Amino acid sequence: MKAFSIIVPTLNRTEFLLNTLQDLVKQSYAYGYEILIIDQSMQPDQEVKDFCLGYDFLRYHYITHFRGLPEARNYGAQQAKYPYLLFLDDDIACKTNLLQEHAKVLQQANVGVCAGGITEAYKANKDQAVGRFIWYSATPLRGFHKMEKREVDHAGGGNFSVKKDVYLKVNGVDEHLTKGAALYEETDFCLRVRKAGYKIYFNYEAHVTHLAAATGGCRVPEIDKYIFSLSRNRSLLIERHLPWYYQISAHLYLLKLVAAYYKTYRNPKIWKNYTAGKKEGRIVGKLLVKNGRKN
Repeated sequence: MKAFSIIVPTLNRTEFLLNTLQDLVKQSYAYGYEILIIDQSMQPDQEVKDFCLGYDFLRYHYITHFRGLPEARNYGAQQAKYPYLLFLDDDIACKTNLLQEHAKVLQQANVGVCAGGITEAYKANKDQAVGRFIWYSATPLRGFHKMEKREVDHAGGGNFSVKKDVYLKVNGVDEHLTKGAALYEETDFCLRVRKAGYKIYFNYEAHVTHLAAATGGCRVPEIDKYIFSLSRNRSLLIERHLPWYYQISAHLYLLKLVAAYYKTYRNPKIWKNYTAGKKEGRIVGKLLVKNGRKN
C-alpha cells in the first residue's frame, strides 16, 4: 500500500470544512497521508488556517489566480507528493478506515480509480444501478449508497481516489467543464480513465456521508444559467464519448430534460441558454482536455 494525498477543494464553508477535517485527521492508515485544502473563498479562512497549525500533514492553499472545481482538483494533484490521490467534498463525514478501504482497491494493478461510497444525509438516495453510465442518453447513474463492491463506469465527485500516474496520463480533470456547477466533470474524467485501459471499482466501505451544505461550493441558483451549464457540459460528454448513433438519442434526451425544466419554471431564457450551451458544448467536446496546472 502507498501514501495518500487527500485533496479537498473548498469555497465559503468554514464550519463544514472544519468538521470534515476533524474526521480526516483521525485516519488509521499506516502508510502516511497529507491533506491539501484548496480554498477559493472570498477571503483566506483564518479558522481553517489556525486548525492546520496543529498538524504537520495539513497544507492550506489559498487561491486567487483561478476559480473552479476542476482547476482546484488539478492544482491539488500538481501539489500532491504521494502516489495515491483522494478527492473529497468539503462537507462530508467519514470513519477512520476511509483511506484503508480506498487503498485496498488502488493496490490492484489494473484499477485506476476507486469509487467510494456516498450516502446523502438529507436528500433522497435514489435506487439506481451503482455507477452506471447510460450510453444512449449520456446519463450517469449514482446509487453510491448501495452496499456493493463491483466494477463501475464512473465515480461520484465527492469521494473518489486515483493513482497519480493515471491521473496525469489522462491529463487530469478537464477545465473546459468549469462553467457553472462543473457538471459531469468526474464522469468525463472516469470515462477517459476507462478509455486509457484502466478499471474503475466501487467499494462501498470506502464510505462518506454527504452533508450537502446549503451555501457555498459549486452551485448555480439561477435556473436559466443552470440550463446553460447542463446543456453545455452534457453536450461535451456526448460529443467526446458517444458514437454517432447514441449522440442522436442523447441529444433528444437532453431536449426532454430541458423541456421538463421549462414546464416547471416557464422562463423563456431557458430555451436561449439551452441552444447556446449545446452549441458551445459540441465545440469544446472536440478540443483536447484542458489542464492549465499540469505538472
